[in-house]
Amino acid sequence: MTKLEDYRAGDAEPRPTANAKSSTWSRQQGRVSFSKPSSSKPRPENASIHDQEQEDAYFTELLSYSLERLGKEPELLKADQDHLRKQAEDSAVKHYKAFINTASCLEAARDEMQGLAGHVDALLQDIPVLDRVCEQFVTTAKTLQAKQSENKQLQSNHATMLELLEVPQLMDTCVRNGSYDDALDLKGFIGKLAFMHSDLKAVQNLVKDVDAASASMLEQLLQKLRSNIQLPDCLRMIGYLRRLGVFSEKELRLQFLQCREEYMAEVIEDLEEQSAYDYLKRLTDIHRLHLFDVVMQYRAIFSDDQSAQDGESQDGGLVFSWAEHRVCLYLEALRQHLPGITEGGSLASVLEHCMYCGMSLARVGLDIRGLLPPIFEACVLNLFSKTVGTAVDTFLMVLDSHKWTAMPSMAARSRSRSLPSSDSPQAASSSKPAGTPADSAGTPGGDPSTPPYTLMEHAPLAIFVNGLLTAFNELRHCAPLSLAVPLASILQEALTRVSSGTVHYSSARTLNSTEQPLFAATARALCQSAAPYTVSCYKRVYPETSARLDTEQAVKGLKELIQSWDQERSQMSELENNQKPKKASVRPPKANIQSAPPQIASNQLSRNSDVKSAETGT
Repeated sequence: MTKLEDYRAGDAEPRPTANAKSSTWSRQQGRVSFSKPSSSKPRPENASIHDQEQEDAYFTELLSYSLERLGKEPELLKADQDHLRKQAEDSAVKHYKAFINTASCLEAARDEMQGLAGHVDALLQDIPVLDRVCEQFVTTAKTLQAKQSENKQLQSNHATMLELLEVPQLMDTCVRNGSYDDALDLKGFIGKLAFMHSDLKAVQNLVKDVDAASASMLEQLLQKLRSNIQLPDCLRMIGYLRRLGVFSEKELRLQFLQCREEYMAEVIEDLEEQSAYDYLKRLTDIHRLHLFDVVMQYRAIFSDDQSAQDGESQDGGLVFSWAEHRVCLYLEALRQHLPGITEGGSLASVLEHCMYCGMSLARVGLDIRGLLPPIFEACVLNLFSKTVGTAVDTFLMVLDSHKWTAMPSMAARSRSRSLPSSDSPQAASSSKPAGTPADSAGTPGGDPSTPPYTLMEHAPLAIFVNGLLTAFNELRHCAPLSLAVPLASILQEALTRVSSGTVHYSSARTLNSTEQPLFAATARALCQSAAPYTVSCYKRVYPETSARLDTEQAVKGLKELIQSWDQERSQMSELENNQKPKKASVRPPKANIQSAPPQIASNQLSRNSDVKSAETGT
């Protein structure tokens, strides 16, 4: 197409080729001038600079044509167009397979582009998810990187970390071995470490393990305070507790007293309560020693006790509040166990022990001696009342079952053994009937503490007097002056009961002529010997007391009964004398006084030795 050289008639110039639009015209017409026509269609914005240059050259060529040449230009262009179309058709026929393949490829490319567009849309939807996953990956990577850095740092400080991790175990070993100073130093070191690195988990675990070891140490320290510990050890234990910082100052004082209270309670629980005497003496020793030690330890450890000033109490502080509690428990134990002591000597020994305990505690302001007399007075009164009551009950029981038989006069036999010869004037002057006032005075020596021998002829009275002597012998060891009047009332009531029982026996029983004189002799011995001897024994225990026993009132009913017997007897004697005036007056038969059984006599004599050695009272 570029070699087309057809010339038209009258044309001196050759025909332009098919590329006339893009070629340059070499001729110019001097008389004709054209301007560059403006395209009716807007030029595409994406036209290349090369196309623009070709158009500019073509229009420049047109301006150089003549008018005739310009008139033929459309025909030439059409011919060129037809020629080009024909070439295109020939090329299409010749290369139809290429066009078919191109169309197929275009269709396939179009389908692929549509699929690609769908995948691109899916990709655009998955991009946010991918973005989030990538962010998570970055975060995880940073975490792993931080852990890796920590692991590297841990590896570089491996030896130091091993030492730190062994601190709880080392502290526990120190606590078990009693090295509390070292254990507290380790605790302080871990405390500083926790203050500086409180955000580290390893440090937090160390703090937990050290706190567990501290709890074990606290329990051991408190357990030592619950044992028999002396003042230096107490000072060290309280110092350790203060360094632990578990208790405030007030709580520490309360904890100290509580531990010492538990120790004393444990020691008291170990005491055997089988014997009230031994139990009370040991209980008193425990309070004398440990109560004194606790108060002294408290004052030495907490020398600045201001609890009374703080308004807690007005009795000297916490230690005296606790001491008051402990003294109350001690006094309650005395009230509970003192009735189990049935011997006056043991009771006096316990009282002396308690007084010594009060004197020792008085040095620390805990004088309890003023609280002891009421407790012991109640015990003495109960013991005396019980013994006297037993004597009265025994007398009434023996009197009810007694068989009235005549026995030899033991008073006469004892006087005959005590005199060198029965023919001497002294023997003659002392031979008086049994039951007279001289016999009731006691032995020939006239000792008022010796029981009258005439009482041994009457078994019920001997048993009753023996019971009273038992009560007096127990009383003489511990005879409070404040009990003089109550004890006199008890004796007065006992004599009244004995006298009333004797009168009741006389009215309830029918005695024959043989038994009646013996019973009358017993009644007379009760009024003339037993009652006065009871008063003399009471005077030996309380010689200067203003209390008095009204024996006349106690045996008033019995004396009236004896007077009635005497009146009946005198009337019968007068009647017999009137009926038999010529016969000599018959002397009434002398009553055979019954003597006490040998075992009763020996018992009564042993009591006599006790009465002779009795003191005048406490």
